[in-house]
Amino acid sequence: MKKVLLGIIIGFVVIVGGCVALVGAGMSGVDNAVKEVEKETVKNDNKLQEMAKDIEWKVKRGDYSTEIVGIFENTSEEVLDYVEFEYKLMNSGGTVVEKSFTNETEIEPGEKRKIEIFCSENDFDKYDIKVKSSAF
Repeated sequence: MKKVLLGIIIGFVVIVGGCVALVGAGMSGVDNAVKEVEKETVKNDNKLQEMAKDIEWKVKRGDYSTEIVGIFENTSEEVLDYVEFEYKLMNSGGTVVEKSFTNETEIEPGEKRKIEIFCSENDFDKYDIKVKSSAF
């Protein structure tokens, strides 16, 4: 009877230990995948920022709204699935008075795309626009 009980306990320990090892390996795999995605995002963001550095943004003020317009060109040899233009509008003291984004999708290699950022705030003195490859 003791041998059977000992066999059951050893079997249970082996099963639990194996499950823990599998979960640990799975978590390690997920962690590696997340790190790989983060690395790829940084690489893509750097490429987009290089493409966007020469955009000549123009502020067009209207009576009820303002837009910031520029031309973005895909100088890579790949289709850009998603490009996000995140903007901040600031007053003369540097306080952010509006922050949002606009995005474009499926920009073909060599394609130039007019980017229009519609701002609800008219009263701002400066702006900052960053380009990202991901909404996250």
